Amino acid sequence: MKRLSATSLCVTLLLLAGVPAADAAWIWSPQTGWIGPGGAVKDTPEEQLAFATSFFERKEYDRARKEFKKLLNAYKESREAAEAQYYLGRCFEEEGDYYKSFLEYRKAIQIYPSTKRFDEILEREYQLGNYFLAGKKRKILGAAAILPARDKAIEIFQSIVDDGPFSEYGQLAQYKLGLAHMALGDYEPAVNAFEQILTRYPDSPLVDDARFQISQASLKGTFRAGYDQSPTDLAIRELQTFLREYPGSELVTDAGRKLEALRERRAEHEFEVGQFYESRRRPQAALIYYETIIDEFAQTSWAPRAAQRIQILQRQL
Repeated sequence: MKRLSATSLCVTLLLLAGVPAADAAWIWSPQTGWIGPGGAVKDTPEEQLAFATSFFERKEYDRARKEFKKLLNAYKESREAAEAQYYLGRCFEEEGDYYKSFLEYRKAIQIYPSTKRFDEILEREYQLGNYFLAGKKRKILGAAAILPARDKAIEIFQSIVDDGPFSEYGQLAQYKLGLAHMALGDYEPAVNAFEQILTRYPDSPLVDDARFQISQASLKGTFRAGYDQSPTDLAIRELQTFLREYPGSELVTDAGRKLEALRERRAEHEFEVGQFYESRRRPQAALIYYETIIDEFAQTSWAPRAAQRIQILQRQL
């Protein structure tokens, strides 16, 4: 009797077990051992992780992703699932699809917050954010997009701030978030981002840089008078600080002009609020806002108008 080959023996055993030959697509190689049909998964999550990782180490990233996904589908509650999710991000990163890589890394942190890779993932996300902040393009359907993807830098840095605000990369991401908004010309969100450095990380070595960036953003930005004035107030304070601490800067003239414009806008807002309270027949409340203009914005064009309204209201009271 001729000795059966390993493959023939396997197929024979499957047939005896009632498995049709067409479904017995088992393949053996020295590197991988026996590989079952397309949807088959190893008996344990440890085995499946090792199996998937072997493809990653051989840079067979497409096959590696398939095997990591099998682990996540079959053993999503296992300790190895967090590793599989991490490696999905690594696969995309190695292939240069950095946005998809970020999305997979984010899932690893959100689904498995206790992962041992937490700090490493934040670091990798931070580097991906820097990549997009530098003006790199992202892939769409496997091809590079036409426009730079700094908006993706904003998304990535914001996720780091949200997921690990007090991690090593939290304050760095907060600062880069401001820079990303600046790069897109979104100066009001930039000021808000840099403000978080001052309030959330007051001892950070980035505080001085954040103050400087706020002054730059306020020189370029436009802050709407009818909305929350905290960004405008902050911009005024930071411009005043900038003028005081950098008197020799070539930006002093522009800073002075911008400060004057912001104070005009701030006084306009106070006047509009005063008008609102007058329309609601609340003169005492209106007086508070008109008097604020006289006290804090006396050099603006709104001060004479505020003084006039104060005289009229005082005669009516």
